[in-house]
Amino acid sequence: MSAERARHEALNKELQAHAYRYYVLDDPTVTDADYDRVYRELVALEKAHPELVHPGSITQRVGSVPRSDLQKYERKERMFSLDNAYGEADLRDFDDRVKKGLPDGEAYAYVAEPKLDGASLEVVYEIEGTTARLVLATTRGDGKTGEIVTENIRTIRGLPLTFEVDPESASKTKVLTLRGEVVIYRKDLETINAVREQAGEEPFMNPRNAAAGSLRMIDPREVAKRPLRLALYHLVEGDELHATHAETLAWMAGLGLPTHRREVRCASLDEVLATIARFDHEREHYPFETDGVVVKIDSYRQHGVLGETAKFPRWAVAYKFPAERARTVVQSIEIQVGRTGAVTPVANLDPVLLGGTTVSRASLHNFEQVATLDVRVGDTVEIEKAGEIIPQVMSVIVEKRPADAAAFVVPTACPECGGALFRDAGEVALRCTNARCPAIVTAAIHYYARRFAMDIDNLGHVLVTELVKKGLVADVADLYDLDVPKVAALPRMAKKSAENVLKAIAGSKERTFDRLLCALGIPQIGQVAAKQLAEVLPSLDEALSLGAEGVAERAGHIHGFGPAMIDALRAYFADPASRSILEKLQARGVSRPFQPAQAATTGPLLDKSFCVTGVLTKKREEVHEDIRNAGGTVHDSVKAGTTYLVAGDKTGASKLEAAKKRGTQVIDEAQLYALIAGG
Repeated sequence: MSAERARHEALNKELQAHAYRYYVLDDPTVTDADYDRVYRELVALEKAHPELVHPGSITQRVGSVPRSDLQKYERKERMFSLDNAYGEADLRDFDDRVKKGLPDGEAYAYVAEPKLDGASLEVVYEIEGTTARLVLATTRGDGKTGEIVTENIRTIRGLPLTFEVDPESASKTKVLTLRGEVVIYRKDLETINAVREQAGEEPFMNPRNAAAGSLRMIDPREVAKRPLRLALYHLVEGDELHATHAETLAWMAGLGLPTHRREVRCASLDEVLATIARFDHEREHYPFETDGVVVKIDSYRQHGVLGETAKFPRWAVAYKFPAERARTVVQSIEIQVGRTGAVTPVANLDPVLLGGTTVSRASLHNFEQVATLDVRVGDTVEIEKAGEIIPQVMSVIVEKRPADAAAFVVPTACPECGGALFRDAGEVALRCTNARCPAIVTAAIHYYARRFAMDIDNLGHVLVTELVKKGLVADVADLYDLDVPKVAALPRMAKKSAENVLKAIAGSKERTFDRLLCALGIPQIGQVAAKQLAEVLPSLDEALSLGAEGVAERAGHIHGFGPAMIDALRAYFADPASRSILEKLQARGVSRPFQPAQAATTGPLLDKSFCVTGVLTKKREEVHEDIRNAGGTVHDSVKAGTTYLVAGDKTGASKLEAAKKRGTQVIDEAQLYALIAGG
């Protein structure tokens, strides 16, 4: 080996070791300046000797041009979901099933480890000699089929592009297939959100959303700007190399691979319960979000004995922590006005740490809830994160109430425009009915720009608020009249950022009519209903020529469109203000005619209808498409005659109640795909 090649290898190893300490151990031993000095030496060496450059070099983490899309990848071994346990009784039931599944009297042990709240990933290394080289990375997808994101994953500094394997392991396998969770640390999310807000973009709601969104970005150079980290927790070929899962995790960490390093081997279920209690106590101090504990049988041989169901492995379970609560004080009660004019009370709180993030606001839902709880300014309240995402006030600690705390007075006028508030018969919400209310206009434009609607990048809530405040837009059609000087003059904007915004707005003209129908925010018309309507009403030109009654007549022929939906459409297209906006959009060339896909006339889901809700492993639109391709139909909500409710994580109680009321069978994502497969 030449001196240059030896130095090149040494520099790469040194930089990877520093990256491991910084991004995995969170314990750097050199300054940023020292790291940069070594990196510059490596760059200079490769510039002088281009033949030394190879895909495993630290300098090659980012270099790919943007892709046009994400390619699908079908894996050999499915990534299973885990069954959930919500308390000690569920864990004891799981332990009983393990005992029954193993030979009588056979001893077994568990491994308990934090359940990281991020985006699941699979990475593949190929081994040549004793050198393992990263060749593939894929998202979880539906477990069987994921999307290739290799170039994006190469940007994760804590994940080695190459590493050395011991000769014994290299003799047993030529492939290492590792699974883990991509996460963003809480402290890093605060930095990301500060930058996004300064650029007029919406902040990420939580680290999980930020991590999942980053994985699927088209440009790896943009991904490299996100502080992604990876914690590997499973080796598919583990049983070829070791006898137990605990041995495999220790082996992976010893190789310099990023792992969470918090696994605990437990000889009994009582030890598991004690470990869960410790994790629950410690988790607020972890740098990453965790929403539970994964409990696995340690022995790989016993994994094989226990096997899997159609949905879950029988040798593992995910214990979910109870929703965390915190106490704080209400400083004020603010009134928010949404896109539909609904007026919602929100409590401004003394900042408090809850679920790893600082919470200073919590939903009060509606004024009936305020009255039921009797929440007052100055009250000490208990808050909880609904679905571990949205903070809400759960109860008032009345004995801590200040003597001068006054009962909340329900407003009679809109806090944004001063217009009168109304409550429709049968509704809980108060509404502002002034279509020109700045809050309604702002929310409507923000909704119009969302990814599932007209998908306008760079048009975040902060920028929309400024556009409305300055009088530059009064409705969604006004977006297409903006120019660079007007936008560049706004706070935190410049010529280049203004050009990017206008380019994205112009690009939205190419969206098809179903996307526009959804983006308009017509009551009762969501993504699914918009597509169904566009199948019988394919263009904006046709909708305007038909008028309100003609649109209602077409909608009346759509299966699942009830009187409320048809009345909402009739009212929208009959409203002069709405028609004016539609005519302005038509004049500006917005939206292309919808081309309906050929409906499946055969398939395992023929004559069955589905409503899909909650958080799924696949994008909602992809699940809808899979259902339609298998002959099924999709509903926006649970209706009379809906065959199945496909319920993902964090499904709302209202959907489950509607399914129970209408006799709709509730299934999960795995069961849906079993039906599609003909099971």
